[in-house]
Amino acid sequence: MKKILIFILMTIIFVVGLSGQAIKLAFIDSSRIMAESGDTREVQRVFLQEKETWDSQIDNLTEEVRRLETELETRRLTLTETGKREAEERIITKMRERQQLIEQLYGENGVAAQKETELLAPIMAKIRTIIDRIAEEEDYSMIFDWATSGLIYAKDSIDITAQVIAEMNKN
Repeated sequence: MKKILIFILMTIIFVVGLSGQAIKLAFIDSSRIMAESGDTREVQRVFLQEKETWDSQIDNLTEEVRRLETELETRRLTLTETGKREAEERIITKMRERQQLIEQLYGENGVAAQKETELLAPIMAKIRTIIDRIAEEEDYSMIFDWATSGLIYAKDSIDITAQVIAEMNKN
């Protein structure tokens, strides 16, 4: 990904050199910003507290499954076939309940992902405001993010999208 960013930057520098227009470039490392920001550390602390609670819920269900398995093994010789089936069904039910909880908490759109997004949204907005301000004050044309290899700021004056659309619509 970094190679792509370097290629894009080199292409921009070459094109700008041909056009004679001065473009001032910069980059940030968002992963470093997130690692070293005091705001982020506070979010991590809050998130870890929540995670401990979720992990405890999962641990409780895991322990319940183990207890039911141990109980079944201890009583296996004295249980009827129906009793064994019922005990096994209780174990399977608890295992499913545990798996559903894990998915609910840590799945793709789970509680943890939602909480992280909720906690990070104000920080991301603050970072964006700071980047925009610095870009305007320092007259940067474009700012890239080293961590994601993506463009995060560009002056409207170097956007040629409308020009390309106009050319495409000529035919």
